[in-house]
Amino acid sequence: MSMRVSWARWYWIVIFTTCTARTASDWLDCAHIATCRCKWSSGKKTANCASGDLRRPPSLSSDIQVLDLHDNPLRNLPQGIFSNIGLLNLQRLNLKATKLRSIHADAFLELRILIEVDLADNDLSVLPRDIFRGNERLRLVVLSNNPLTTLISDQFPPLPHLRMLLLDGCRLRTIHTKSLQNLRSLETIDLRRNQLTFLRLVTFSLPALKTMSLSGNPWRCDCRLREFRDWFLDSKLGTEELLCVEPTTQAGNKWRNVPSENMTCAPEVRSSTLVVRAEVGLAVSFGCWVHGIPKPQVMWLFDGMNIRNNTIDCDMEETDTIVENDNSEDRVPGSVRWVNITLLNVTSSVAGEWTCVAKSTAGEARAVISLVLPRSQTATARTAPGIPQLLGVVFGALGALAALGFIAAVACWRLRRRTVPPSRSFMDQEKRLIDASVVVSCDRSIADMASPCDFELTERSLSVDNDQPRGCGFEPVHITIEGTPGIFPPPPAEFAVPVPYGNIFISVQVSGRNEPTKYPDLLSGGATLPRRSRTCCTAPAYDNMGPRVTATGSSTWSLPGASCENPEPSETPVLSLPPPPPEFVSL
Repeated sequence: MSMRVSWARWYWIVIFTTCTARTASDWLDCAHIATCRCKWSSGKKTANCASGDLRRPPSLSSDIQVLDLHDNPLRNLPQGIFSNIGLLNLQRLNLKATKLRSIHADAFLELRILIEVDLADNDLSVLPRDIFRGNERLRLVVLSNNPLTTLISDQFPPLPHLRMLLLDGCRLRTIHTKSLQNLRSLETIDLRRNQLTFLRLVTFSLPALKTMSLSGNPWRCDCRLREFRDWFLDSKLGTEELLCVEPTTQAGNKWRNVPSENMTCAPEVRSSTLVVRAEVGLAVSFGCWVHGIPKPQVMWLFDGMNIRNNTIDCDMEETDTIVENDNSEDRVPGSVRWVNITLLNVTSSVAGEWTCVAKSTAGEARAVISLVLPRSQTATARTAPGIPQLLGVVFGALGALAALGFIAAVACWRLRRRTVPPSRSFMDQEKRLIDASVVVSCDRSIADMASPCDFELTERSLSVDNDQPRGCGFEPVHITIEGTPGIFPPPPAEFAVPVPYGNIFISVQVSGRNEPTKYPDLLSGGATLPRRSRTCCTAPAYDNMGPRVTATGSSTWSLPGASCENPEPSETPVLSLPPPPPEFVSL
């Protein structure tokens, strides 16, 4: 029984040893990546993959603590690039000269025990805000020799263990006063060989700071640098000699050899506006922005004359302006102020050029403001019209419209008289009847059924007298009027029946009578057209209009007062009609 237990124990010991040895040798194989060499170095599991032409970090064992990717063309680091391949135990990361142009803000996310990162000699011109977020154990960050131009506010997240920040050889021109505020344990900062002309003292209010390297920058020894220079020389943070490059009066001088009172800034003046518009009798205010160290004196000139020597009623007021601790504004806090002037009663005599002049031992500056008044304009007051005036306007307008309407009506009437024939009271059916009874063409063929002459020949089978000429001539038409005086028999019953013919209105002139009272009433009786004589067609019993009936049933008109026994002779024979056929023409 004891032998079995001992054999089982040995079996598990051998299995465990074999697995442990195999696991221990896995990271040494570097995942069989030919360009990487894995070994122990300074007690750390190190993977050296330098100059391996790698485009991205290799997938190595998660046991790797130090990864050297120096001189590989990585170009960019996306989000979570190292945590995604399981390299969560990295403590040191060398990315020097890897041609990096961009880094995601979370590229190093989840590398919680990362201590050192080297990003020197790359092409980084911008660092994302809060880079190294999640890397609270960082102690060293190297950003040397990158084309960085500025450090923005909160450039770095809280890194309580960061001791050293190297920014030498970059192109830094400005450093925001709050860019380093989360690095409370920072002891060393290297800013050599940048493009810095001045620094703010508040930027480096770091309690653990011990060393600053500032040489190789084009320092401008004026009022903007004076406060920081005085603090730096007293702090003993550096031992190197710093030289002034600007202004020209201080070029080549060492910081310690330039007196503070000589580090001045010439006055600078800006007007609040170029043109001020004012109203006569009212107050108006305007001002100028003044900067300079030492504090310049400010005065106002009106048309070149000092207003203190003038009788202009005005008030002057100076207000200090707080400059935020922002490197985008390179003015010294407390050195900027507004100088305002208020004219209490504007008149035409104060319109013109107002000049703000600032003077100090460092120089003089001016700004001009033009005060203009509105042009005077003459206006005529207008009163609202009363009701009588309003009614007069309304009736006047209506009268004008009526006159225009009358003129238009007269013009249209005259135009109609000129262009429209007087006899236009015929309807279409009447026109056809008149045309059929008057207009005859005897030169048409028998096939033209539209001709009245041909219609008559066809319907009544009349023969054409070849001896008669074929011209269409008509004899004069005469109307014989006769009848009993004062008696007008009613028209026949046929005329009371609706017929498809229209009325034909004719004008009859009766001559040879001297008594107007004996003229017949042609509108209350019946009337017919007499038959016409034709020279081109054979004279039928009736013409092509058919028989016509008068009130007495004959083809003559009954004239009141006429005698039936002794009719007066007439040049036109009286026409008598045979029994009328059923067709009638109503006039």
